Formats: sequence, structure tokens, C-alpha cells
Amino acid sequence: MNFLLVDDHSLIVQALSVLLKAKFEGAQVLTGSTAEDARALVREHSEDTDLLILDLNLPGVQTPTSLLEELVQTNPALKILVLSGIVDQANIMRVLQLGAAGFVPKSLDTNMLSDAITFVLQGGVYIPTQLLSQSQKEGFFTEAAVEMQQSTPQVRLTQRQQEVLHTLARGLPVKRICRELNLSEGTVKTHISAIYRAFGARNRTEALIAARRAGFDVVL
Repeated sequence: MNFLLVDDHSLIVQALSVLLKAKFEGAQVLTGSTAEDARALVREHSEDTDLLILDLNLPGVQTPTSLLEELVQTNPALKILVLSGIVDQANIMRVLQLGAAGFVPKSLDTNMLSDAITFVLQGGVYIPTQLLSQSQKEGFFTEAAVEMQQSTPQVRLTQRQQEVLHTLARGLPVKRICRELNLSEGTVKTHISAIYRAFGARNRTEALIAARRAGFDVVL
């Protein structure tokens, strides 16, 4: 598996690199420490990347979620797990609205972090239970829930689009989808764009939530 890891704390980068290589045999981990590093890594390696683990508070970011928003807009099929030392409920909601595959605080213990990475790679959207419960209690997710849970008109996908949808739900990057379905990169991207349009989604996370709501068998 191929990972991108961007965090400006060298100890966290080292620890996570060790964790990923121990958990996934043969894993390749490319690292960076600034917003520009993140842009360069994504620009060069996004098509082969299984997961980007991204710190929100990097040197060179204008606001906590600005870099995430930029990367999602330019690479909507890229799976991104946000890592942050600041557990701010408004930012958590914004992270999910932007399409991140999950949010994990840096205080999360190693076993739970490992489980979170596995869950996201399998197509899930991860939020620590205690954060989700507190956010729901305080009403922070009300707006996001309304936005992403409004009634969805019946959506019809072609057989090939359904196949691509299920590979997205499994968390596969574009190039692995190409190999698995024996399709060109351009064709896969066309199908992904069509799926997003069909569900009125801006990114992978919104598409999977909408697909689940519409009755498609995908993981959340």
C-alpha cells in the first residue's frame, strides 16, 4: 500500500511511518512537513496513493481547513484522513463537510489509530466515538446532517458505474481501480465524475453517504 504522510512534528511522522510499515507489509510511506510538501506529494503521487494522512496545522496554511479544501477540490478521489492536535468541534464538522474520510486527534492511542486507518482504507468515514457523541449533544453536526441527509431522488447508475462506486467504497485509489476493472484512467475518472453528479456530491465521502442513503450497498 502507498501512503502520504504530512505533519510538521518529526516524532509523529516517524512513529506513524513505523506503524504503517509494521501494519501493512511492503507499505511505501512518503512524508512531508509543510503545506507545499503536501501539494507536491499529491501532485506527483495522488493516483497511486491509498491514503493521505494530513495534519491540519501545517506551516503555510491560511486557515485550519484551507489546505484540505484545496486538495479535495483538485483531487476529489483522493482519500484523506485528517490528523490534528486541536480538537475543535467546528473544524471537525467542516472537515467532514469538505469530504475527509475521517478525523483523528493526535491524542488517540496507537491501537485506535491503527483501527481508524484500517476502517478508512476499507471505505469507512471515521470519527472517534467520544467526539461524535459530544458533537451531536452540542448540536455541532446539525447543519452537516441536514445537508447530507436530505431526501435523495432515485438515482440510477449503469452497471459499470456501480462497479466503480463499490471500488470507491473499498477505498481504492484511481490507478488500482483502473487495474481491477481493466479500464483506462480517463474512463475511470469519467465514471467517478458521473457518480458525483448523480448524487449531487462534491467528493468521495459525500458520494458514499448519498449512495448509502439511496439504497446502494456501500460501507459507511
